[in-house]
Amino acid sequence: MEEENLLAELNNLIDEGKEIKKHIKYVPSPENVWRTYSVYKFQDYQLFEIWKSKSIRLLSREFKGDRCIKDFEEVIKEMKYTKYPSDLDKLIGILKACTFISKIENEQESNDNNISPIININNTQNQTQSQMIAVNIFVDAIRDELTGNQIKEIQAIFEQVDNPIDSKKKIIEKLKSFGENVLTNIIANIITNPSVWGQF
Repeated sequence: MEEENLLAELNNLIDEGKEIKKHIKYVPSPENVWRTYSVYKFQDYQLFEIWKSKSIRLLSREFKGDRCIKDFEEVIKEMKYTKYPSDLDKLIGILKACTFISKIENEQESNDNNISPIININNTQNQTQSQMIAVNIFVDAIRDELTGNQIKEIQAIFEQVDNPIDSKKKIIEKLKSFGENVLTNIIANIITNPSVWGQF
């Protein structure tokens, strides 16, 4: 049920409940009888029963799993003790609370429709993690094949040459100078890494 229709139906039930409450009659105790409680009666008990059934039906249909249904039914059970005005106030209060629940849920649904920034953040985090794993695989493969001195020679190229294109040429020359097996072994280490191997 759309929020506007639900609120209209709840408000109608609230108004009907208030009208029923207006016509509750106090039953005075008989002469020479002293009571420790007040007794009331409905002007039209059938009207109350219809209102009660409509309310329970609406709550059961629209607020499944919410405590309002149990609260409503518990107040109905207590009504056998004839505290009709205060009990009816409780029932009306439960219906009023449901109008707030409906508004809050509707706001949450509209907020849930705007979760794309969170998804973008998660995607960015996942991409960053994947990139870091890839970088680590390459670095580990290189470190496994180069000696400490060879790594220092490559680091020196990075420090001396600012232009990435020039440094690329010098690094290729330097790696070739270490021997063809070094390059082949670096590539083999990358390919046989479990994270990469699983992609083939």
